[in-house]
Amino acid sequence: MKMYLLMPTIGRTVEIENFILSVGKRASSVQLLIADQNAPGFIETQKLYECSENIDLHYFHSEQKGLSSNRNLLLSKLDSQEGIIAFPDDDCLYYEDTLDLVISFFEDNPDVDVLLGCIYDRSCDKYLFKKWPRKRLIVNYLNVYFMSSSITIFVRKPNLHKFDPVLGAGAEYGACEDPDYLYGLLKKGYKIVYDPSIQVWHPAPDYHKISLDKVYSYAKGFGYFVRKDIDAFKILLLVLLISKKLFQLVFKSKNFPVKYFKMYFSGLIHGFLRKHS
Repeated sequence: MKMYLLMPTIGRTVEIENFILSVGKRASSVQLLIADQNAPGFIETQKLYECSENIDLHYFHSEQKGLSSNRNLLLSKLDSQEGIIAFPDDDCLYYEDTLDLVISFFEDNPDVDVLLGCIYDRSCDKYLFKKWPRKRLIVNYLNVYFMSSSITIFVRKPNLHKFDPVLGAGAEYGACEDPDYLYGLLKKGYKIVYDPSIQVWHPAPDYHKISLDKVYSYAKGFGYFVRKDIDAFKILLLVLLISKKLFQLVFKSKNFPVKYFKMYFSGLIHGFLRKHS
């Protein structure tokens, strides 16, 4: 079963080479599609092809900016043959067994359309970014937000469902392209399963150093996501998140940068009302 890895990139070179190395023994069954948003010449394409000699590499220079827009660009380059689509970041890595486990799962579970894994650092035995569940689960409207990270999404082809281009890094609403993508698949009736044995590595975030602009942008993305096709599940999610932030404001405000909550709630409101910056 062939893997189609769709990677938009901007501002990185060495990390891409490291990712290619992490694909390892599965290289011969992998097609890597790269959408380069950098200025021409930033990435040395010849060097890229040299380090990808065992991979079916397809390189595209993209004039448009934005993670979701460029994932959609790469989706449009795929054929209708069967396989598995993934969306690695340009600074993530696969473990040696990641792709083997993904392929085995789809072969053993022909009724499953989408597989979700987790972000995990095996060097320190630690889950990253969120509290990932420790057991396999069926994904539904109630839990999809808490298990969504685009680099851990694996989709059975020929499903070519697109991302909302106004969501995600580099877009007007800077987050939540991944839960929005999965929410759309659930609405189409696709079966989604989460399995914690599917692990991907990504640099650990330092939330204490996050810029206020990013806080605003991420919150704005969440507000837009909730308002888009709003339903009872999204209202519940909104209530839960606002309650969490109010608790942090009252009891843990010293752990956050000055003006963090002002920027967060401002972004949330603007995203929900779909106001432009």
